[in-house]
Amino acid sequence: MKQTLSILIMSAILSSCGNSDQSKAIEQAKQVQSEIKKIRSGTIATKEDGWSMKAKINGKDWVAASIMSPDAAGRIIGYYNDEYIGLPYDRRYFVVGKKITFGENNAVDLATNDDVGMWGGRKGEMEITKVDDNWAEGKFFFTGSTSSSNKTVEVTEGFFRISLAKPQH
Repeated sequence: MKQTLSILIMSAILSSCGNSDQSKAIEQAKQVQSEIKKIRSGTIATKEDGWSMKAKINGKDWVAASIMSPDAAGRIIGYYNDEYIGLPYDRRYFVVGKKITFGENNAVDLATNDDVGMWGGRKGEMEITKVDDNWAEGKFFFTGSTSSSNKTVEVTEGFFRISLAKPQH
């Protein structure tokens, strides 16, 4: 994956270097790098009818570009650029109607691009809303806080969908 992306960047630069328009090559390289940031190594790209996570952070829409497999990460982690939401994960949670209360032993992680950066969600909950042979879905909300300030962040209307299918080898 990294090699393919490196080739794309170099191709963009080299294809424009023959022209005197190097700014075009630089712009293309920036676009490719932006796409690389959106999809982290080892994650699965999100899509409307597949893996997904979204929420409102202080009322502003947030949609994950990729999700780390919970079996690999031990958490349900959705990424958007340098931000992420990390929910507790345990296969035993996936029963429709099960509610998981966030607290000291089941905290949510939230990384944001602001002056605080890292938040812990110990007030809120996650509810499993759908489970079948292939997918699990849930909704969540929480209040994030930090020990370094009195600020809080409200995460509402959270939703995730992850695959429960066994990986094919």
